[in-house]
Amino acid sequence: MSQSTGLVTERYDPKGMRAHAFHLFSCVTLIITGWYMAKQFNMCTVMDASANAWQLIPYESVRMFHMFAALIFIMAVWIFIPYNLVTSGHLLSEIFFIPDAIQLKNLFLSLFKKAEYPRFVVVDEASGHYKNKLHPFVKLMVIPENIAVVLIVITGLIMYNPEFAIWQTTVEPAILMGVGYVSTLFNMSPIGFIRTIHLWAMYWFIVELVLHFGFLGMDPRTMKYFKAVFVNGKEDMDEYTEIIREPHKEKKPKAKGKHPVVVLN
Repeated sequence: MSQSTGLVTERYDPKGMRAHAFHLFSCVTLIITGWYMAKQFNMCTVMDASANAWQLIPYESVRMFHMFAALIFIMAVWIFIPYNLVTSGHLLSEIFFIPDAIQLKNLFLSLFKKAEYPRFVVVDEASGHYKNKLHPFVKLMVIPENIAVVLIVITGLIMYNPEFAIWQTTVEPAILMGVGYVSTLFNMSPIGFIRTIHLWAMYWFIVELVLHFGFLGMDPRTMKYFKAVFVNGKEDMDEYTEIIREPHKEKKPKAKGKHPVVVLN
């Protein structure tokens, strides 16, 4: 068990906690309902007991839950979380840079007792603000994770096929025609190719989640992270935290300007 230093900071504010809760709920719902619909679709021509077992919940009901979760997921990933990062004033600390690569190298070396486990959580004791709080591997996985998300959203929108005139008459035919040039190379129809990309992008995203939780699980502070993001937002600093105290310059009060005396006769 890690030893506390007595310093407690706010790792996540209520907005950040809600965004992560929505993100987790929507991810789990999308994976379960998406996989269920895929099994129903693949077994729709099979007439046996196993096929009937997958008809317990109607396809339309599962699809409704899937689209509801998709809306929450998009809002959490592309609106709530980016908004919280931008308004926090610490956006650059969430991006993978060279110091993070060095910490990632030391993390792997620590598995073989060649280096100490890096203290990547850095807190300014004076202000209580984080200079860095994300695991370097989490930062690194942001780009491939969002590529998977983009593929899932785009292919999902095409399969959803909204009933708008401009979509039905112009957008969808153009997309399917463009995809057709690639899908023929795999001996697949355009919509079948899109469905395959959607499914494999989901598997890609699941791998991302496993790696995300796997690397966090290697951290001695794992349970504190989960408690902070889902329970109280607070984090108790310990020996795995680097606590610094940066000098803060006091702002001099602005000198008041001299106003001429106005005499009213």
